[in-house]
Amino acid sequence: MTDRTHQPAFLALAVLAMVAWGGSWITARWASGYPAEVTALWRFLISAVSFLPILWWRKESLAVPRAAWRWVGLSALALAAYNLCFLGGLKTGHGGYGGVLVPSMNPLFANLIAAIFLSHRLDRRTALGLGLGFGGGILQILGPTFQMSSFLRPENLYFLGAALSYALLTLWTAQAQKRIGVFVHSFWVAVGCAALLLPMALPQHPFAFSALGGNFWFNTLYLALLAGTFGTTVYFEAAKRVGGARASSFSFLVPVSALGLAFLFLGEVPAWTSIVGGALSIGAVLLVQKH
Repeated sequence: MTDRTHQPAFLALAVLAMVAWGGSWITARWASGYPAEVTALWRFLISAVSFLPILWWRKESLAVPRAAWRWVGLSALALAAYNLCFLGGLKTGHGGYGGVLVPSMNPLFANLIAAIFLSHRLDRRTALGLGLGFGGGILQILGPTFQMSSFLRPENLYFLGAALSYALLTLWTAQAQKRIGVFVHSFWVAVGCAALLLPMALPQHPFAFSALGGNFWFNTLYLALLAGTFGTTVYFEAAKRVGGARASSFSFLVPVSALGLAFLFLGEVPAWTSIVGGALSIGAVLLVQKH
């Protein structure tokens, strides 16, 4: 039976975790002056190490069944691609804008991929939700000027790539976690990401510590520990305590916090199309999830 004694405190912690995810769009924007491959490499190296005490405390083995390795590898590939797109888009795009577009679009991409490739039933409500959600995404991309050329802006291509990569990550992670625990999966995916990113990062001299500086380490530690390990741990603990459906509703705090924090720390004033389009996409996800 679930112990409810500390439930309000834990729910507050879950809210903080989602705000930390929203804050990752601000720190990543600050880190945009560094090569994306280097930032992502160190993010996953640090994150992998940080999962070891959690696994030790939970007394979980690092062993992975042979059948799970394929899904772990695909998850690592998707997460590495997501981070390169996420960080690449922020070199020219706004943190608040990306923080609304990507989180609101990736669950819609995941549902569409599941319907096309996994034969998931696409009922009328789901089809309506997908249409509404993608309409919200298009509104965000077009912006207040409604220019079709906005689709070809580099940040939009990166952000849509990030949303698609994360949708694939969601589906492949679900397959992996049928066979292994959440934290074992997270550890090996972080290791896999670091292995994939190392050859790309080496030409950028990722181990030249003196050239990286304090700002780099502050932003990377935030991405690895607060947005990564802390956010992931609390989110999946929430899923265990309150159920997956209720836990997933916490993720809607990410776009809201991204917009608010981008306004406070980056001075970004959100366009009305980002607010309305993001609200449409979030509403669409709620419609798709409601069964």
